[in-house]
Amino acid sequence: MGRIILLFIIFAVLSTVVPAIFRLLRSNAGRDQVRALVEYAQKRGYRLMNPEIAQALDSSFLEMMRNPALKNLTRPSEDIADIDGLQNGTGDRLALVCTLRSKEVTVFNFSVPPRTPSSGWIRYKVAKIKVAGLPRFSLGRNSAVHLVEVVVGKMVGAPKAAIDLDASQYPEFSRHYWLTGTDGPAVTAFLSPGKIRFIEEAKLEGILATNANYLVYFEDGVLQEEQDCDSFIARFEQIVANLL
Repeated sequence: MGRIILLFIIFAVLSTVVPAIFRLLRSNAGRDQVRALVEYAQKRGYRLMNPEIAQALDSSFLEMMRNPALKNLTRPSEDIADIDGLQNGTGDRLALVCTLRSKEVTVFNFSVPPRTPSSGWIRYKVAKIKVAGLPRFSLGRNSAVHLVEVVVGKMVGAPKAAIDLDASQYPEFSRHYWLTGTDGPAVTAFLSPGKIRFIEEAKLEGILATNANYLVYFEDGVLQEEQDCDSFIARFEQIVANLL
């Protein structure tokens, strides 16, 4: 009976705590990716949200299982899980925390389930900054993927509320971007002409969105190489400087 209970406990650990960490560290390639981000954070003077992961880089599988510090890691995606496109994801435990424009910013990799059975998991680079009182909206470049999402939303009876800006005033934005939100007047009041001009000129490739407490920007790709991390963080710094 005691052995059965022990096996049950081990299975519970394997099915909950360990997989999220072990997926990062189970291969040399995975450990190299984590180590590269850890070294990048150290070089730039950024804080790791979960430093326990860095300390477990050279641990064995059994050592990770026995490590209580790996059981309750903070997930930076939890408070932005209501943002369209960021639901039910994983891979975010290794997050960098830096300061941009005197505000704390969290940056991390994130993978979300495939949109169709035949496609693979979608990998995003994500940055978030805590800002209360912003109107709820999502904004991104027109694409075939977004068009499919709009069509599917209408088919299932859950269309997103599109916000149309004056095409004569913002021709580039109207041609290349979509904008959704539940309170059109509040969103258009927040997105002043200067902010729209910035979005047009910056040619943002990712999605800019808000919820009750955060401004979030995410785009396709993986943070790993130093140059990519620098450019993504610099891009978000420009967003913060021009929109907040």
